[in-house]
Amino acid sequence: MAGAAAAIRSCFPSVQPRQPPGDGAAKLATLRALRLQSEGLQGLRLRANVPRRLLARISAAVAEEAEAAEAAEAAAQEGDQEPVADIAGESRPNTKLYFGNLPYNCDSAQLAGIIQEFATPEMVEVLYDKDTGRSRGFGFVTMSSLEDCERVINNLDGFQYSGRALRVNFSDKPKPKDPLYPESENKLFVGNLSWSVTAESLIQAFQDYGEVVGARVIFDGDTGRSRGYGFVCYSTKSEMEAAMRELDGKELEGRAMRISLALGKRS
Repeated sequence: MAGAAAAIRSCFPSVQPRQPPGDGAAKLATLRALRLQSEGLQGLRLRANVPRRLLARISAAVAEEAEAAEAAEAAAQEGDQEPVADIAGESRPNTKLYFGNLPYNCDSAQLAGIIQEFATPEMVEVLYDKDTGRSRGFGFVTMSSLEDCERVINNLDGFQYSGRALRVNFSDKPKPKDPLYPESENKLFVGNLSWSVTAESLIQAFQDYGEVVGARVIFDGDTGRSRGYGFVCYSTKSEMEAAMRELDGKELEGRAMRISLALGKRS
């Protein structure tokens, strides 16, 4: 055994005890030296009568050192790289809007046309019933920025469109439901309306007789067409009575209106 050890030492006279590697270049040099030692062991077995068991232990030790050196070098190279920013967790601000109380005949293209007066939408989708194919009366619109969202909400929330007051808010921030049509107990029924009359038309026709709290035209849910009647509410009873007295039988957009107290107001 002593002779085998001497034979091994004589084969590597220039190899000094390994020092801990400093920088990347030193680690590479160490790795090369270890590989040379490993290659030298293969020839050593041919030149000297070294027991297999000893040679196996030496080969294992050299392989272990080589593996450790490679790992150290790989770690050093990884440390030189700039860290990659993790953007997966970054969340984009919500720019999706909810549009409610849409007329049933309003499709995505029509809704986009309304919005484009104030900002350009990225995506517009009116939802439909999968069984009947009928609009469900609401949809979603994705804008490109929060500023566009605010502009659309400020201009279209409560906007009268085809006799309906639109509801517009951020899709993840539902707001309390206010009455769609402001009403009061001083309420008139207005019949025999022209198909072209809207809530705005009623307000314009009735506002000369007092403060109009709210007005609406009733539309058919299936066709989206006016049913030919609506309601007008005043702030006081005297205003309501004056309007009924003066406007009953008067023409509005080609038809003579029939005006009476709304149901429940006949006493």
